[in-house]
Amino acid sequence: MESNNLKKHQPCVILFAKAPIPGHVKTRLAKDMGETRTLSLYWNFVRDSVDKITSAGHYLKIFHDPPGSLPLMQDWLGQRHEYFLQEGVNLGLKMANAFIRVFSSGIHQAVLMGADFPDLPAMILADALSGLDTHAAVIGPTLDGGYYLIGFNADSFLTAVFENIPWSTSGVFEKTMSCFTTTGARVKQLPKWRDIDTCDDLKILIQSLTRHPEHCPHTAAYLTRIGLIPDSE
Repeated sequence: MESNNLKKHQPCVILFAKAPIPGHVKTRLAKDMGETRTLSLYWNFVRDSVDKITSAGHYLKIFHDPPGSLPLMQDWLGQRHEYFLQEGVNLGLKMANAFIRVFSSGIHQAVLMGADFPDLPAMILADALSGLDTHAAVIGPTLDGGYYLIGFNADSFLTAVFENIPWSTSGVFEKTMSCFTTTGARVKQLPKWRDIDTCDDLKILIQSLTRHPEHCPHTAAYLTRIGLIPDSE
């Protein structure tokens, strides 16, 4: 009980992760890379994301999809983590409901991120969490017009930023920032980063990991194993 009470005073990282089910993850990438390799690649994306969060000592809650995938998630990532089902008819409602659930448990600060950014620097995540000490919210824009992270203090949480957003378009970040501006919330913007959705995105990641495999070691090891990163040995 004491441990749970202590965690409530820590910022929480909400990780959105899909269960490794064929046809359920990275569908655009799978068209070019193939279903089996894409599934394995995503598997390693998530492992790197979980390791980065937990190795830094951050409090992690994993929100998974689809319904019924809890046993698969536990077999995959272990039973030591806290798992919750993503609930809602679209991405906006799923994210809003995740924040509501976390804040209703007594946690005061939380950021939500996906698993499509395995090489996101740990310093950016730390900067996001510390940013909530001086801002109502934080957000990390992606190069394609979306965002890779969003976070709030419990007393400044806004469901409006998840409503009427053109999800999966280049207008997501702009529309979200417009909602923040309307409410007058003070928002910290993080550095831009790219998600890995297409083969072009993957090529950029491969170039980076060829020089710095430590940025996401599970992903780098897998890409080396299938011959997309040259083996240095």
